[in-house]
Amino acid sequence: MNYSESILDRICIRDNHSLEEQIANEYNEFIKGYVIDRNAEYPDPEYLIEIGGVPTMPKGNLIAVSAKWKNGKTFFCDILSAIFLGSDQFASCRSLQQAGRVLFFDTEQAKSDTKRIQETIDKMTPESRHHDYDVYCLRNMNIDRTGEDSDEITRYEFISQTIAYDKPDLVIIDGIADLLYNYNDVIESQRLVNRLAAIANEHNCAIVVVMHQNKGFNDKNMKGHLGTMLYQKCSDVFNVEKRGSVFVASHHVSRHRNSQDICFKLDANAIPMDAVADRQQQVEIERQQKEGELWVMLVSAVPEDGTPAKRSEVAEHLVEMYPFKRAKAYQLLNDFVKRGWLIEVDRSTVKLNPQNRQIDQQTKRQVG
Repeated sequence: MNYSESILDRICIRDNHSLEEQIANEYNEFIKGYVIDRNAEYPDPEYLIEIGGVPTMPKGNLIAVSAKWKNGKTFFCDILSAIFLGSDQFASCRSLQQAGRVLFFDTEQAKSDTKRIQETIDKMTPESRHHDYDVYCLRNMNIDRTGEDSDEITRYEFISQTIAYDKPDLVIIDGIADLLYNYNDVIESQRLVNRLAAIANEHNCAIVVVMHQNKGFNDKNMKGHLGTMLYQKCSDVFNVEKRGSVFVASHHVSRHRNSQDICFKLDANAIPMDAVADRQQQVEIERQQKEGELWVMLVSAVPEDGTPAKRSEVAEHLVEMYPFKRAKAYQLLNDFVKRGWLIEVDRSTVKLNPQNRQIDQQTKRQVG
């Protein structure tokens, strides 16, 4: 190797070291925005409202509201908006912010129906806060551009740009499925949910999205791959269910703390109002009905005159008469003993407690 070659080698080595150092420095700067610093303190998210003493609706997060068709999802979103804007109509709820803005995007209904959303929130909210929210109807807006040179704005673009401009604290999107063509498309669903989560984080707002549940009576999962993605990405999921004249919004899932139910009904003008007392009455009636059913089940399997009966025979009788397995039957027997409806004569024998005549008469009146 001659002298000139050794100089070139040293220059290359020096330049390579400089390049490696530059890349390392750039990489370290890049990851600073993502790595968790063990010496730093990270504040908890700001919560927008409190339900039953529990803060909820965290800013910077996605929140989902799900229900069956026509089970009160939009009314619940009206309530959330009104509570944040200072409504005092729900005794267990209050706003945690003195000021702030709400944007409500309705993607499903005609303008006349969307107008009712605005009127409903107005009637639940102090007049001084009416200028703190806007309601938009996006039904006539396209999901995607109709052509490469089209100047039309899409629903997603309108929502994202309005959030960036208006800087709201609370955003309602009713419903999210109308921002894409196919809620069963994995890529489409993932892209949309990730984008909305990023917007919530970037603009430090809580974005509430409304999604239908599957059609099955007992299936409360949100529809399609979009629903699956929402369960994965949302910090909170509320389920709304109509029970008689009362709607019950339960805090189904939370990364933080689950709040108590919000119970509401509609007044003569279809304006939501607190229905906690109505729900408590419903629960008591349901409890009495359940007790009556259990008592009828018991006296069908045990002699009413107090004659002792073998546990095994009672369990077999229950299995023959009702659609459950033997383990459930023995579980019910133990429950009947705890309730005081049955007395254990010995380890294998039970008899009806004669002190339960009052329950028996009450049940017979209900059945009659």
